[in-house]
Amino acid sequence: MYKILLVDDERNVLNALQRELKDHYEIVTFNDPVAAIKQCATTQFDLVIADYKMPEMNGIEFLKQFRQLQPEASRVLLSGEADINALIRLINETHIYRFLAKPWEKEELLSSISHALVHRNAILENHRQATNGRLISAPTRKDDGPFHIVLVESDEQLLALQANALTGENGKVSLYGAIQQELNRESPAKAFKCVVKGFRSAQDAIAYAGKNRCDLVIAAQTLSDMDGIQLLSLMRHEYPNVARILISGSPDKAIMLEAINEAEVQGFLNLHWTDFELRNDARRHAWNLHQLKIAAIQALASRELVGNALCRK
Repeated sequence: MYKILLVDDERNVLNALQRELKDHYEIVTFNDPVAAIKQCATTQFDLVIADYKMPEMNGIEFLKQFRQLQPEASRVLLSGEADINALIRLINETHIYRFLAKPWEKEELLSSISHALVHRNAILENHRQATNGRLISAPTRKDDGPFHIVLVESDEQLLALQANALTGENGKVSLYGAIQQELNRESPAKAFKCVVKGFRSAQDAIAYAGKNRCDLVIAAQTLSDMDGIQLLSLMRHEYPNVARILISGSPDKAIMLEAINEAEVQGFLNLHWTDFELRNDARRHAWNLHQLKIAAIQALASRELVGNALCRK
């Protein structure tokens, strides 16, 4: 039976969740996130549901620490309130699988947990097959081999700028090593190399991914033939081991929730790319490219962390 951890400072919420889940799963509850983290150091869980707003440690900080201890477990956030900035932080810092609003519907709760566990099992099975040499998509990267990044942006100028930022050196190796050490201090840092393939249409990117190696897909929300969330959702279903990042200049809560719940993105960038800014605001231009590089490296470092954790099992 799957073991699920529930963390919420409100005892009535924990009791309600436990009533709805106890017939399907083994449940462990904590109303103290600090105590829950201590337990996670010795007890393995398949999935965690954590509240966003808690004293001592909020849901973002809790899930960040939980992910370092158990990177292969699925993570679900439960909240009655969350603004856009909070959702962006949740995606980028905790890589949550689902966001559930309070009050929840029982059917949605059970469905989200079921899908999260299926997703986790798919990753575990894909990794098992990869280690046995049977998995074709997203093979395990050799220590000295480059990461393969697919970049999808309809604007030719932006596509070239982003590709150059990702492939240029400029401190990237040391940044990747620093992020690796932050995620897993027991593992020695490796050199960072990447190959970027750019596309102006989603269909071209899909066709390429079907025949070539792909470790990370970065897509703009606005594309010529489909939106970025649709593209990343398709990639998730076809290649669950591939990391996914969405770029949007005007995100709203609906886009954020869809990015989490449908595309299951590992990173979200709120970047403004107007011709005026590109020509006249060098600092904004440089900052956007810096954010893009950090997000890509962090997503790939996290992907390596999950793979390394599964290898040790």
